[in-house]
Amino acid sequence: MSFDENTYEQIASYLNNQMNEVEKTSFEALLKSDDELASFVETCTSLESVYNENTWNIKSNASVDEVKALANQFRAADVVALSKNIRDIQREGKPTEATKSKKSYFYYISSAVAVAAALTLFYFSFLQSLTANEAFEQYHNWNNLPSFVEKSDSENIRAKAQTLFQQEKYKEALAIFKQYEQTSTTYDPKIQLYIGVSYLELENYHEAIQTFDALSNSNTLDNHKAYWYTALTYLKQNDAETAKKVLNTLVQKESNYNYEKAKKLLKKLK
Repeated sequence: MSFDENTYEQIASYLNNQMNEVEKTSFEALLKSDDELASFVETCTSLESVYNENTWNIKSNASVDEVKALANQFRAADVVALSKNIRDIQREGKPTEATKSKKSYFYYISSAVAVAAALTLFYFSFLQSLTANEAFEQYHNWNNLPSFVEKSDSENIRAKAQTLFQQEKYKEALAIFKQYEQTSTTYDPKIQLYIGVSYLELENYHEAIQTFDALSNSNTLDNHKAYWYTALTYLKQNDAETAKKVLNTLVQKESNYNYEKAKKLLKKLK
């Protein structure tokens, strides 16, 4: 979930008990009208009631940035739904003397469930985070490159280069692909992908980036594939920040190559 800057400041002030009576009344009225905000604040309050300041990161001096970080972790629908269910159950009916002890007991049990859900989310979020090099190893798959093996006899040179590429003989493959490029009368985006990846594997990153840049600027149907392979090139160089910029460009359009993978990768990159 995500809130504007003013709301984050209000949440922090409310959690830190720094509001005056007028501000507190106004904010609590807002909680009654905004289910998403109420779910988040209620869960934070529940966490505080179970864990003291030595074992939970929302403390009496929680900063706005800390509140934002926690909110970012509560994007998962299951956690949002859980915290809302807890809030609804806790508010259901008016407590009587006969039910106060049960309500109190249930409150702490349900709060503990919220804590478990939140900590599980934190754990898996941390566990799934990747460095640039780890992301490259996990996400690069050259088997997804186009195949030339079934082309006609006149185009066997491309099939031969592809075979060398699959054997990880990138230098030999690159030489043949470049030879084909120079003799061809048309710009072939599939050949350019092989050329760029061959440069990447040979650690000639400058040429790889230039090749993919030319592809992205070309007037071809496959030009959007260049974003993905450019991002992989930066990941191979351990440059996560530049890779993220390229991936953010990729995900601007759902029809772009590996759109879903790019979205997932952006969430995992450190």
